[in-house]
Amino acid sequence: MRNLIIALAAASTLAVSACHKGGGKIEFSEADLATNPRANFQKGLHTLQNPERKTGAVDYQVAYDSFNASSNLGGGPKSSFNAGWVAEQLGRMGDAETHYRKAYADDPTYEAAMFSLARVLNATGKDAEAVALYKAHAEAAPDNVEARNDLISALVRAGLHDEAFAEAQEILRNSPEEAGVYRNLSALYYAQGNYGMSQLTAEKALKINDGDAGVYNNMGVTYLIQGDEPSAIEKFKTAIKLEPSNFESNMNLGYVALNSGDYALAKKSFESALKSAPGDQDAKLGLAVSMRGTKEYKEANALYDEIIESDPQYEAAYFNASTLHRKYTKDFKKALSYLQDYVDSKAGQISPTHEVYAQMEMIQQAQDEEDEKKRQEAAAKKAVEDRARRNKELLQEMSVVIADTFTKLKTYESCLDADSVEQVSMLLEQAQMVVDAEEVDMAQDIKDLLDMNVPAVDAALVGCEPGSPPPAPEEGAMEEGATEEGATEEGTTEEGATGEEAAPE
Repeated sequence: MRNLIIALAAASTLAVSACHKGGGKIEFSEADLATNPRANFQKGLHTLQNPERKTGAVDYQVAYDSFNASSNLGGGPKSSFNAGWVAEQLGRMGDAETHYRKAYADDPTYEAAMFSLARVLNATGKDAEAVALYKAHAEAAPDNVEARNDLISALVRAGLHDEAFAEAQEILRNSPEEAGVYRNLSALYYAQGNYGMSQLTAEKALKINDGDAGVYNNMGVTYLIQGDEPSAIEKFKTAIKLEPSNFESNMNLGYVALNSGDYALAKKSFESALKSAPGDQDAKLGLAVSMRGTKEYKEANALYDEIIESDPQYEAAYFNASTLHRKYTKDFKKALSYLQDYVDSKAGQISPTHEVYAQMEMIQQAQDEEDEKKRQEAAAKKAVEDRARRNKELLQEMSVVIADTFTKLKTYESCLDADSVEQVSMLLEQAQMVVDAEEVDMAQDIKDLLDMNVPAVDAALVGCEPGSPPPAPEEGAMEEGATEEGATEEGTTEEGATGEEAAPE
């Protein structure tokens, strides 16, 4: 983008001359189109007046080719003018200048061609030449206040403030209620940094004509530079309410909305700006950035490509397209390709220290980091999958152990203690529930549980036969509660006895 705050003075918008609404399908023979300027002119008009039915889009390229062919075949100033107008819609300002210049040279009385040429010169930074055009016209028609107002605007753009002020004073001496002069004075004071006077002259213009959208836009810009964003937004919206197609106000509101993160409002504003200037590259770029914010990445990318194709020297389009893929789609290869295309478009005109190389290095680093992140994520995913696979296999193994142990308990039930059988059976049932539910994360817990209990079952079954009773206690084993000391069975002695009857004293 060239500037956040666009030009203050409103530029006049000119319609295509001699256009009429066509109807139906018109055929143009190749022979006529090869030799007849009128046939090409009519084809261009028909193309402009008959947009594609489904999308409503106008094929400006076909229209341009038709008017350009008509002009080259001697179609006259109107063919050249229309070729220039369509070139503007395509964003091809160099071609627009060429065609407008030819139309004006062929007919110096063709005011529309002169004003359009001056507008393009202003837009492309050729302010001094635009001033010369307006001066010549003002001198030829000193009573044309509109043309003289355009001269003031051009002088302000060119930084010729004293001349602009003198011209304004001269008009006001004869027409003290000329609102357009006060609007241009507002722009002049703004350019000088005198924001208080800029607002005062804008308010004076509104007292004379409160329906001037350009004045509200100028006030909005001044409020914005003073840090009063709410007031600026209110003025821009008022200008748009008065004139929905007001290019400057839509652009400014779009930029403010972008800065505040309101991408939906920004998108709407830039779309409105493009309705009045379909080929404006800044409006397209603003719309692309808005679409990036609304996550319409594919549409944003298409707009960046359109801008670059139309103007291969438009630096901001390359960098914004690269940002789209670096930060949002994470397509680092594509992000690098846009910056490389920018370097190629400059063909050795940039220094090795240009910021583009730092950007490319940053993207390459981001690519490396993303690759490493993906590698780690893939390794972690594989580890999880491997663990899940192993645990699933472990569950399958445990299901066999569970089934075998259940069989053993049933087969050797008579050999085992009933309480122990019940306890182990409950553990096996819980383990089986986990296996049936395929709770792979609990596989190791089940294995640990079985490892603690199944060996005890196997140990208890040593020497058992199916149907046999539990093994008898070993011979000589004491019954529960017997102790060595204090025994009273026959042959034992009481405490203090020696085994023989004690002798009387």
